[in-house]
Amino acid sequence: MIKILYVITKSNWGGAQRYVYDIATSLDKEMFDAVVACGGNGPLAIKLREAGIRVITIPLLQRDINIIKEFLSLFALIKIFNREQPDIIHLNSTKIGGLGAVAALAAKLLTKNYPPAGRAGKQKTVFTAHGWGFNEDRPYIARVIIYFLQWLSVLFCDRIIAVSRAVLNQGMYFPFSRSKLILIKNAIMPPNFLDKKSAKRELANLARLSKTIAEDNQFPRPPIDGLVWLGTIAELTKNKGLTYLVDAAHQLKIQIPPASPSEAEQVNSKFQILIIGGGEDEKKLRAQIAALGLESDVFLLGHIEDAPKYLKAFDIFILPSITEALAYVLIEAGWAGLPAVATRVGGLPEIKPPNRLPKILV
Repeated sequence: MIKILYVITKSNWGGAQRYVYDIATSLDKEMFDAVVACGGNGPLAIKLREAGIRVITIPLLQRDINIIKEFLSLFALIKIFNREQPDIIHLNSTKIGGLGAVAALAAKLLTKNYPPAGRAGKQKTVFTAHGWGFNEDRPYIARVIIYFLQWLSVLFCDRIIAVSRAVLNQGMYFPFSRSKLILIKNAIMPPNFLDKKSAKRELANLARLSKTIAEDNQFPRPPIDGLVWLGTIAELTKNKGLTYLVDAAHQLKIQIPPASPSEAEQVNSKFQILIIGGGEDEKKLRAQIAALGLESDVFLLGHIEDAPKYLKAFDIFILPSITEALAYVLIEAGWAGLPAVATRVGGLPEIKPPNRLPKILV
């Protein structure tokens, strides 16, 4: 049996976490022993355990850079690699790509009888690049550290998987990378969607039951009222560009000034924006929505389990990311038959919906 240890920085639920989950839970259990190590006990860890996958928690592993925690996490990884003795170490996300690659090398060099007898030289370390971290809006010193970590990933890993051609092309600039890089794009099975009417009704009911919306707020009305639902599913982080979506909603409201108070109500009620997802920028986005007077126009619905099945509730899908590799949700929006508007970043322009579905405008 081949033992594969997947390692990822955060245990929240995003594209990289879904990638790990999909692969780990899809392997033939008679041929592969899949184990996942991650920081925290978030949705990824919960879902994996429910699926029968063993999860190892690394308490100090986190997204933000902290030199002391990085060294402690490095030693924790070396200990885990020595104890688990996997045939393949599969690293995911920017930080763990660097730390994990160094830890794998250190485990081989510093630990007696590791890898086990008969396996020396055969253990492989693989890194999947879900985008390059130095593209993110971070302080200069943080971007330098991230670039260095990603170069270590390229240097010490046996194979680098790029999930889009844009990621592959950027990776070519790292020294000694060309022979290791391989392009394997993200892909999905066609999702099981609710029909449009059911999706709208259930999404509205879920939101009313959640604590994310005040009872006196005007939640999206039924489609017979003629409202256009603009929607997205995204983690509430800076990388997803949601602050620009909120600004755009404000501009859309003021672009056509009403001639009368009655017309003002008509103009302002023509669209509403629904954002599904949770994350660190939730408070900031709520404050922005309130400051712009958009409480009845833009709704943060929080994390919703199996969110893609509600995609047909939207009339238009929007993905305003400022950095992206190859977004699963944009592929799903295509399968849902939605016209989609997305920023021209990373691998998003590479996504081609099935011929029978509306075009994606990037």
